[in-house]
Amino acid sequence: MSATINVKRKRKRVKVECLECGSTFDDDFKKKHEEKLHNGKRINVKQVGAPKNPFESAAKTSRLLSKQIKLHNMIPSSSTQTICNVIQTEAKPEGITESVLDKTEAKPEGITESVLDETEAKPEGITESVLDEVTSTCFSTQSVPTKDSTNVVDHDKMDVNWLLCAGQLENIFADLTECGIVLSKLKTEVLPNPIKFILESVQIISRIKSKSKDFLKNANIVLEQFSEGTSTSLSNNIIDEFINHDPGGRGPIISTSQRQYLIALGPHQPKLTRYPINPNINKCKQHSFSSKWYNEYPLIEYSILKDSVYCFVCSLFPHGPDKLYSNAAWISTGVNQWHKMKSCGAKKLGKLEQHFSSTSHKACLSDYYQFMTNSNHIDIILNRTNRKEAIQLEQEKDFNKSIVIMLFDIARTLARQGLAFRGDGDESGGNFMQLVKLLSRHNPLMDRWIKETSKRSYKVHYLGPRSQNEFIELLANETRKIIVDEVKEAIIYSVSADTTPDITHEDRLAVCTRYVNNQGKAVERLLEISKGTDKTGLGTAKQIINILENNSLNPGLITFQSYDFASNMSGKFNGAHVKLSELTGHRIPFIPCQAHRLNTFLEHSCDASTIIANMVDTLENLYVFFSASSKRYGLLNIKLSETENALQLRNLSKTRWTARAESVKAVWGSLEAIIKSLDEICTDNGHFDKLTRSKALGLQKQLLSFDFIVSIVFMKNIMYKLKCLTETLETKHLCIIDAIALIDSTIKMMTEIKSDDQAINNLIDSVLSFATLLGTNPESYFKTHHRRRLCPKRIDSRPSTEVEFTIHLFYRREFKLVLDTLITLSNSNLKQCISSVQPLFQLFSQPLDKSNITFENITNSLSLFPVDSTGSNLKDLDLVQTQLEILFNMLQDDSKNFESLMEKSEEVKHILPCANLLCRLALTSPVTVASNERTFSKLKLVKTFLRSTMNDDRLNSLVILGIEKDIVDQLNINKLAQQWSNLKERRIQI
Repeated sequence: MSATINVKRKRKRVKVECLECGSTFDDDFKKKHEEKLHNGKRINVKQVGAPKNPFESAAKTSRLLSKQIKLHNMIPSSSTQTICNVIQTEAKPEGITESVLDKTEAKPEGITESVLDETEAKPEGITESVLDEVTSTCFSTQSVPTKDSTNVVDHDKMDVNWLLCAGQLENIFADLTECGIVLSKLKTEVLPNPIKFILESVQIISRIKSKSKDFLKNANIVLEQFSEGTSTSLSNNIIDEFINHDPGGRGPIISTSQRQYLIALGPHQPKLTRYPINPNINKCKQHSFSSKWYNEYPLIEYSILKDSVYCFVCSLFPHGPDKLYSNAAWISTGVNQWHKMKSCGAKKLGKLEQHFSSTSHKACLSDYYQFMTNSNHIDIILNRTNRKEAIQLEQEKDFNKSIVIMLFDIARTLARQGLAFRGDGDESGGNFMQLVKLLSRHNPLMDRWIKETSKRSYKVHYLGPRSQNEFIELLANETRKIIVDEVKEAIIYSVSADTTPDITHEDRLAVCTRYVNNQGKAVERLLEISKGTDKTGLGTAKQIINILENNSLNPGLITFQSYDFASNMSGKFNGAHVKLSELTGHRIPFIPCQAHRLNTFLEHSCDASTIIANMVDTLENLYVFFSASSKRYGLLNIKLSETENALQLRNLSKTRWTARAESVKAVWGSLEAIIKSLDEICTDNGHFDKLTRSKALGLQKQLLSFDFIVSIVFMKNIMYKLKCLTETLETKHLCIIDAIALIDSTIKMMTEIKSDDQAINNLIDSVLSFATLLGTNPESYFKTHHRRRLCPKRIDSRPSTEVEFTIHLFYRREFKLVLDTLITLSNSNLKQCISSVQPLFQLFSQPLDKSNITFENITNSLSLFPVDSTGSNLKDLDLVQTQLEILFNMLQDDSKNFESLMEKSEEVKHILPCANLLCRLALTSPVTVASNERTFSKLKLVKTFLRSTMNDDRLNSLVILGIEKDIVDQLNINKLAQQWSNLKERRIQI
C-alpha cells in the first residue's frame, strides 16, 4: 500500500474543442488559447466525443444491457437465466461493497415482524426483489397481454410511496422539535404564561395528530403495495416480451421495466445518408426527414418502418390528467408532413415547435422526471445521497401542499364573509396579506414559507393578485359544480330571475334554480349573476338559457318559472316567461313572485284612503327630520332612554312596503318621547334656528292630529299581519301548496276584520281615549277637518232622510276602503296563482283527501312535467292512483299536510316511485324570487365603491361564494390544491 502511495501519478489530460473557432487542444491549454486567438475573451468549450444529449449518454452507459439483449436473441431460452446471472455479477455498481448489498436485502427498517405477519404475504427485501426483477427475469419469453389504453389508474394510491412517508415523518419530527422549544421556553421564562403555553401546545399537538393520521393512512397503502405479491410486482417491473426500439413497430408500453429499457437505449435516431421522400408533398418544399432536427429537438424519434417521427417521452407516458387533448399522432401513428415541421415566422409555428411547447408534452416531461426519481429506482435505494435528496423532496412537497391549503382556506374565509382581498395600491395592506402575516406569527409553516421566499426558485410565494384570483376561481368553480350536480340529480328544476343596478349603474341579472335534493328538501341556489345586456323579455329569456347551457343544464327540464311583476318579465305577450316557453319548445307554468305582489297590493291599498296616505308621508318626514341632524337625533335619543320600551326610529323602505311595519311600530311605541322632543325643539330658541322650530311645530301638529293617531293604530295591526305572511313566503323550503293556503287564510282574516263593525268601533273608541290623554280633542278636530257634506235641497229637502254623519262612520269607511282594495287585489292574484298549478293544488289540497285522487287530476298533474323528464313517461294512471292512495293511507290523522306527505314519500320512494315524483313536482314550484333579492343584498356588500373595478367573472365568483356558505364550508381543499397544481406548470411541487 505504501508503494502505491509513493508512485507519482500522471496528470490526466482531456481533449476539448473550442465552440468559437473549432480548434482542439488539451484542457490545460485553454487560457493560452484564449489569449492567442481570442484576445483574452472567455470561450465555451466541450469535451471531444461527449454525447450531444443525455439520452446518448444513457445509451452508452447501457451498452452492457444491449450486449445482453443480443446474447438473449442468440441463446436458447434455457440458457437465458445463466447469462443474466453472469451479467448481474458483472454489472454491480462501483463503490457499493458486498456488505452494503447484504444490508439492503434485509427487511425495510421500521417495519416489524408483527406488522409483516398481519399482511397477506410477507415482503422480501426491497433490493433483492428489484435486482431480481430487473435482471434475472427481465428477458422471460412469456407474452404480455396488451392493456387497453383507456384503463383508469388510481393516481392517488400510485403517488403514495415510502419516500412520501419518510417526508411526512420528517415534518412530524419538526413539530416534535417545536414541542421541545415550547417546553424550554416554559422552563426558562421568569413569568410563564400558562394560557399561551396551553394554546400553543394544543395547536402543535393537533397538527401532529392530523399529520400522524395521514402518515398511518399512507403507510398502510405502502404496506398493501408491498404485500400484493409477485404478480403485481412482475406486471410493473418485467419485460415479458422484447419491445422494438423503432417507434413505428413498437407496441404499447405496459410495464416499468419496458420504460427503463427504452430510456437506457435513448430515442431512436438513425442517421441515414438519404431519407425517403414523401410523394404527396411538392418537391419545391421540404419533402423528407432531416437529421439536423435531432440537434434542435433531442427527444424526437424517427421510424424507418413508417417514415414518420414520434416524441420519445410522450410515447413513454401517454396517459395522464394533462394529456387529454394531446395529439395521438406523436405517440401511435407518427407525423410525416415534412413541409409543415419548421416554423414560418413567430405567428405560424411548425408542428415540431407546436408539440414541444404544448402542455401535454410538458406533462410527459414531468412524468419522465418523476419516473427517473421514483422511490423504487435502484439508484435511490442503494445511493444514500439520492435517498436523502428524495426524502427531502417529499418533505418539501408535503410542506408546499400544507401552504397551498392554508392559502386556499384564507381565500375561502374572505370570500364567504364578503370581505375585500387587496388594498387600493398597497398590496401588503390587504386583508389576504394581513391574514397570511397573522398566520405566520402563530404558525411556523407559514413563517418559514415567507422567510424562505428569496431562497426559493424564481422567488415564488403565490400571494399576489393573480394567485388570489386563481384561488377564488377554483373555489367558485367547485361550488358551482356541486350545485349543477345536485340539479342534474334532481332531474327537474325551476328557474327564477331578477335584475338590479349595481354601484356602477350596470344591470345585473341573477339566475337562481329551485330543485328537490336527494333528502327530499326544497333547495334554492344561485347559479350565476351576470351583466344584463338586453332588458326586453326576449333578451332576458335568451340570457337565462345561455346561463343554463354554459353550466351544462338542459333547458328542456325547466318545470316552473318565477319573476317579479315588471312588464318585461310578466308581460302577457312579450314577457320573459312567454319567450322562455317559446325558446324551450314546451309550456313552462309561470308563478309570479308572491312577495312582490303583496308589497304592491299594500301600496295600492294605502293610496285608497287619504288619511292613511297622509300618515305614511308623516312617518317619512319624521324620520328625515331627526336623522338629518345629529343634534336633533341626540335629543331624541335622550328622550327615548327616559321612556320604557321605546324603539329607535326606522327608515321607511322605498320598495318593500311590508317592511314599513317596523317603522309604524317604532313610532307608535315611542310616540310620547317623540312629541316631547319636538316640543323642546319648538321652545328652545337658543339651540335651534327658526326654520327647524317651524318644521318641528308642523310635525308635532301632525302627530297630535286624530287622523294620524287612529290611522297608525289601525295600520299597525294590518301591516304586521302582512309582514308575517311575507316573511313566511320568503322562506326557501315553502312549497306553492302551503303558500296558497297561507294567502287564502290571510284573505279570510282581512275579510273578517272588514265585516266586524263592532271591533272597528271599539278600536276607534280606544283611540279617542288615548288622544284625549295626549291633549287632543277628537270631536273638535273631526268637526274642523271633516265637516258634514249637506245634500242640495233640489235633490232632497227632507231632513229625515239625511244620513247620520259620525266619527265612527267616517273612519270605518276609510278603513274599509283600505281593506276592500287589499282583499280584491289579493283574491285576483290568488286565482291566477292557483290556475298555474291547478292540478297539483286540487290533488294535494289540505286537508289531504283520497277523493281528490282522480284520473283527471292525475292526468293534468302529469302534463306539468317537461317533455324531456322521466315524469312525462308515466302513462299507467291506475298505477299512479294506487300509489298515491297507499301514500295517503300511510299518514296519520294528525299529520295530513303536504310536509308530512313529502317526508313519507321520501321514505318509501323505492316502493312508491310514481307518488314520489308527483310530490317532488309540487315541491319544485317556486313561491317568490327572494333568493334573487338575497343575491342583490350580497352584491351590494361585495361590489362597493372601493371595489367597483373588478371584472364580471371575479364578481360572479365572489357573490356565489358569499351566498352558498353551506357548500363553501364543506369544500375539499386538498382536492382543490391538487387541481391548482395541475392547472398549469408550477414552480413548486405538491
